[in-house]
Amino acid sequence: MPVARVIASALGCLTATGSIAAATDDAPGIEFFERKIRPLFADHCFSCHGAEKQKGRLRLDSPAGIRAGGESGPCFVSGDSGKSRLITAVSYTDKDLQMPPKERLTERQVADLTQWVRMGAPMPPDDAPIAAEAKREFHITAEDRAHWAFQPLKRNAAQGTGSENPVDFHITAKLKEKGLALNPPATRRELIRRAYFDLIGLPPAPEEVAAFEKDESPDSYQKVIDHLLSLPQYGERWGRHWLDVARFAQSNGYERDGEKPLAWRYRDYVIKAFNDDKPYGRFVMEQLAGDELPDATAESVAATAFQRMGVFDDEPDDKRMAEFDALDDVLSTAGAAFMGLTIGCARCHDHKFDPIPQREYYSLLAFFRGVRPYTNEAPGHGAAGFAPLAPPQQVKQWLADQAGNPKPQSVASGGAGEESAAKPRRKNLLPPKNSPFEWTLAVRESGGTPPPTRVLIRGNAATEGAEVEPAFPAVLSAEKPNITVAANASSSGRRLALASWIAAPQNPLTARVMVNRVWQHHFGKGIVRTTTDFGRAGSPPTHPELLDSLAAAFIDGGWSIKKLHRLIMLSQTYRQSSKADRAEGFAADPGNDLLWHQNLRRLEAEAVRDSVLCVTGSLNPVMGGRGFFPHLGGEVLAGQSRPGLDWEVSSSAEQARRSVYAFVRRTMAVPFLETFDYNNTTSPLPERAVTTVAPQALMLLNDGFMHAQAVAFAERLLREAGDKPIAQITRSWQLALNRAPSPQETKTAADWLERQTKAFTALSSRLAFRPDVAAALATDYFPKLSPSQFLTGPAEGWNYYRGHWAPPYEGIRVVDREIGPFALWQGGMLKDGAVSAKVTLSSPVELAGLLFRASAQGDEVRGYEVVLDPRRQKITLRRDGPKPVELASAAARLPIGEPFPLTVECGDTRVQVRLHDTVILETVDPEPIVAEGRIGVRTWGGAVWLDSLTLHPEGAAGIAVPSGDPPPARQALQSLCLLVFNLNEFLYVD
Repeated sequence: MPVARVIASALGCLTATGSIAAATDDAPGIEFFERKIRPLFADHCFSCHGAEKQKGRLRLDSPAGIRAGGESGPCFVSGDSGKSRLITAVSYTDKDLQMPPKERLTERQVADLTQWVRMGAPMPPDDAPIAAEAKREFHITAEDRAHWAFQPLKRNAAQGTGSENPVDFHITAKLKEKGLALNPPATRRELIRRAYFDLIGLPPAPEEVAAFEKDESPDSYQKVIDHLLSLPQYGERWGRHWLDVARFAQSNGYERDGEKPLAWRYRDYVIKAFNDDKPYGRFVMEQLAGDELPDATAESVAATAFQRMGVFDDEPDDKRMAEFDALDDVLSTAGAAFMGLTIGCARCHDHKFDPIPQREYYSLLAFFRGVRPYTNEAPGHGAAGFAPLAPPQQVKQWLADQAGNPKPQSVASGGAGEESAAKPRRKNLLPPKNSPFEWTLAVRESGGTPPPTRVLIRGNAATEGAEVEPAFPAVLSAEKPNITVAANASSSGRRLALASWIAAPQNPLTARVMVNRVWQHHFGKGIVRTTTDFGRAGSPPTHPELLDSLAAAFIDGGWSIKKLHRLIMLSQTYRQSSKADRAEGFAADPGNDLLWHQNLRRLEAEAVRDSVLCVTGSLNPVMGGRGFFPHLGGEVLAGQSRPGLDWEVSSSAEQARRSVYAFVRRTMAVPFLETFDYNNTTSPLPERAVTTVAPQALMLLNDGFMHAQAVAFAERLLREAGDKPIAQITRSWQLALNRAPSPQETKTAADWLERQTKAFTALSSRLAFRPDVAAALATDYFPKLSPSQFLTGPAEGWNYYRGHWAPPYEGIRVVDREIGPFALWQGGMLKDGAVSAKVTLSSPVELAGLLFRASAQGDEVRGYEVVLDPRRQKITLRRDGPKPVELASAAARLPIGEPFPLTVECGDTRVQVRLHDTVILETVDPEPIVAEGRIGVRTWGGAVWLDSLTLHPEGAAGIAVPSGDPPPARQALQSLCLLVFNLNEFLYVD
């Protein structure tokens, strides 16, 4: 299917001449710098590039110095680690540039620097030195305590009349101060689409829109909201939002990036929690201390996997440092997710912006100090980090029932089901074969008495300071933690004390942070723009009274997120039009901070993909489980050190599930999702970036997933609208945009179908072949791929083969590019005669071949082959077999992107090759293949197209090889389907 070059101008589709990114606060990036990069520079770089010495005129102890670079130029290229001298130096890939010169950084440190550069190298905005300051006594000032986020909720703020929605009361009050008012209400169509996308991330059916537009009852809109909140798709939509904050992924990161077993159970827990409208306070407590709750359940134990979601180095250079890195990840994530605080910035020094001294950081870390370090062993083998998926009481009872066993065994996950701390521990024991439990990723502690926690000087595990006890931040609470430890306890109870304090209604942050997060997903930006930083470096609230009013209502409503949705979505503020065409609004509030109109919002990556599946009728509603593995092309696989390692091949039905169930691997993002700003998985993601870039349009036009969905969409249109173009156009608009096309749109689309039908008619004999694997594949991934996944081409009439790959070496198989994947046509045989075609080579092609008198021996070919080598502008004739034999070769002009005629004639022993009707090669084979065989195609590196491929048996009429494509009119309809998916109106919510 050719790329539609004129659709943007024809129908106002998504276009991009550059990147237009929504402005986002850089507080998360600065936090990353303070936690990871600043101490790294201080420990390893300041001696040569600090205040006293600047080798190469490079200074790394101030933001200005880092940005300025040295005598060799900038030390980094923002966003591009591959072009950054800093990354080259610490990676030791250039023998002339290796820093630090005496001792290499660890793999994790290099990874942190690489991630920092890719993030855009965020740093504090001023030019103040970043070197460690002289130690000073830390005092919390009155100004610190007066910060808005640390104040108790103001519950007595005026709310207007009893019938007025508090959202509207506070929003309109601010608008009146500027002489503004709310926009008129959105249309019924806009409103129902907005509600559907906000709550379930899918478009409504045309029939649902029509029914809502006709329903004039006063509660019709509320009924829509209640219906959407009752659907299981609600949890899938809002669970995905929380997974961003929880840095969810199903792998550990770093080079090997092995699977994090059973991580998917946490994802399923989150989805169920939202569907069940689990009180948010309980949701918080389960994730921090679900195993320590007095009424702990299998579900609450699974929730503690929140603490296991971070990156994990399975072979650290410094195990003790790795342990504290893991604890820092948990503490920093919990602080950002639940309280909107950048606690991690105080790991190496007193917090630079907020009243959190380094000592308090370690007092908070002490709450998690008893958690055993995670290992990546399989559950049930003594591995820390897994628990039986059953209520702890049930596990304890079952263990007690096993007490008479002469060879006692422990449930290997520990945690609530572990043996008494007073008994000797048995390590690495298999669970009993008669164990009645599944397993889950979870938290496991070392017993009731955790090891002591000490302040680490500069955050370095090798330089311990004073011992600290668990304590809450003084600026927020003067109370001491209420920690209760039972006799022979398997857990310290510390996390439960912390969770109880965070989830208490008196905590000034927890409700505010979650309310703001929900608001952000309904309006595109939060009342506090920095959703994970409520500290002094973050943005102040645009409507502080409204934030407190909603937070109070949230708590008083039993921490019900669904009630919060209703409160927000029933407001006139939410229901107003998104049209931004009022001059007075732009003049007074150009950024729409006061919400004089609703915000136009682009769908997130998952909602784009899910909406495509929904519109085509392909969406598979199956929920839960390990998830599906999206198809990854060769270019993506090639980015791995062992391409395909630990990746599975899912069926088409599995791949049609919602995107929240896509397997999330940290080092191998799915290109479709990544192009539409898919989330970062290494740290809590406050708000996703929203960009408009050219690759998005190209992805929607050319991606294999989109082509498959265009086929499915066309089939649906044929079923529901018949074969009349006008009816097809109308139905496609109804399904994708929930409206009928305008007369002008109908005419433009009809003209498009007519032009495309003619274009496809001209290409009705075209065959396309393209390799779709990397040149090297992991040995366990290699057999999972069918031969047709090595080389893609016509679905009917052709057999596909893997070609020759070298024997496995160190877990890798490498292709022999010259005799790689190929396909043989099953429609005819040739002994003496000719084969002709017009050949077009794409620019990436390394080698392409036309096979004749060919047969397959396993996955390899026997026969003759004309090999086209466009890079060396050479044609070769060879005899393929166990050892290919070159029979003749010649220089030849092989243009890229232009068709050229190629003909091969063969007799008993003679073979002649003609290019542009000129004989290029002619030879006699001394050891000829005399048996008849098939014709075929081979290509490596890129696509090759064959037009009018024809078999000419001697003494018989020519046999045209059919393309196998649908009729031209069907292909034109498929191209229209791709066009519709590119419309701005499909990708944006009014």
